[in-house]
Amino acid sequence: MAEPVTAATTGSLAPLGLTGAIVISLFPGIDPGAVMGAFAGAVVFVLSARDFTALAKLGYFIVAFIVGLAAAPTVTSVLSWLLPARVTINPSIGAVIAAAVSVKLLQWLIAQADNPMALVAKLRKKGGQE
Repeated sequence: MAEPVTAATTGSLAPLGLTGAIVISLFPGIDPGAVMGAFAGAVVFVLSARDFTALAKLGYFIVAFIVGLAAAPTVTSVLSWLLPARVTINPSIGAVIAAAVSVKLLQWLIAQADNPMALVAKLRKKGGQE
């Protein structure tokens, strides 16, 4: 008889993460679509990250998921402002974009923190040209 495939036999944490996302979406006040969107965006980032260890990917997944949930309303409103009025943006789309972009943006900000005056000089230079 065939052995059922579980998270323990495959070594994958994906079913555990999806179950956690579903449980979080059951809490009142949390949009289930935003939870699933943040989960999907975090998965997209982790699957596209090649240069990180498994532990680093797990940490980045958690950060991307939390930022995706927190930034979903803001990203949704920015997208609604940018796109034509006839296009309706769901908070789940905002959560996907926020989660997928958040870690790269945070890594860039951390790299800029090494020399903050260079960033200020770049901003002044761009402001002076316009």
